[in-house]
Amino acid sequence: MLVPDRTSHPFLTYDMIYEIPATIRETLKNAEISSATEQLSEKKSLYFTGCGTAFFAAMLGAYPLHSSKSRSECVSSLELQQHGYPLSSETGMVAVSHSGITKATVDALRYGHSKGTFGVGITHYPDRPISEAADETLIVGNSPDPSRCHTKCYVAAAIACAKISIGLLGRKDEAGVARDLETSLDELPSLTSEVLKSTDNACKQMAGQNYTKTRYYIAGSGPNFANTLEAALKIMETSYTSAQGFDTEQILHGPWASIDQDTFLIVLAPKGKCYDRNRTLVKAAKIYGASVLAIVDEDDRDISSLCNSIKLPARNESLSPYLNIIPLYLISYYLSVKRGNNPDMLRYLWPRYWEARQIIFPPGTH
Repeated sequence: MLVPDRTSHPFLTYDMIYEIPATIRETLKNAEISSATEQLSEKKSLYFTGCGTAFFAAMLGAYPLHSSKSRSECVSSLELQQHGYPLSSETGMVAVSHSGITKATVDALRYGHSKGTFGVGITHYPDRPISEAADETLIVGNSPDPSRCHTKCYVAAAIACAKISIGLLGRKDEAGVARDLETSLDELPSLTSEVLKSTDNACKQMAGQNYTKTRYYIAGSGPNFANTLEAALKIMETSYTSAQGFDTEQILHGPWASIDQDTFLIVLAPKGKCYDRNRTLVKAAKIYGASVLAIVDEDDRDISSLCNSIKLPARNESLSPYLNIIPLYLISYYLSVKRGNNPDMLRYLWPRYWEARQIIFPPGTH
């Protein structure tokens, strides 16, 4: 039977959230990322892959390439391996696995290798199967995440993928954009430290007001879409309740009908191309009677006047997710604690769930 390291606040998950500035700092210093990027720059197309939190990290880190001339795509590991994606010696693969043993991700790398694809593994542990399957392996972050609810490793992996993406931009006649993004990345350790201090209490209060809700929705667009999926996953993992992440326009096309007074809706709404649609969602959700929280820029006066808000330093929209993931993680943490759960354990202490996990992930496969 598993024995938890801690049984009350602060749990390990909380400590790991507070290590996000340090894990960003160490990842930015990783010189091996440049070597991997140079190899990938010779490929005509690139796939980013992973499972769960690792996949969402890959999605977030790949985002700078979306508006570039580079051909890149985010595909989950099993999908990439099993469903006929065109891998060859002209393709590259960036595969993320926190543990370095995730079977679907390691298998995707091995499958790519059989097709001549150059594979880069991103992990937090040395000497794991991912290193055998990848052509190059990047050990990122400041250390592995001891909590089973992985938080800081999401940010470290996303930063590593972003460094690769920005490096590729710089090699494809988009050096100006790349320089601006690099400068913004370098600001993140100090900015995330500031956000931790300024938002912790507000997040605790919002969790206290909403921990009895039956539905939790997180909405955002563009670079923030990956964070909506990750935040919903964290609420499900730690509070064992229904949560979903949506692109803003998608929640307005049908799912809005399920929003009511039992819903806690978080809208990621930095200034950007989708700001007006985020405002539309907030206005509509208030009419439905939902509890709404908007995470906005520090100079916001519009959306923040309509609902509860948490204000963050305004930076390049592509990098806003690295700031707003902190209040998202803190809210999910405090929701779990208020519900009387241990956010470190993912129900592993419940014998039936532990038995089910052995079926889903036989020992040594995740």
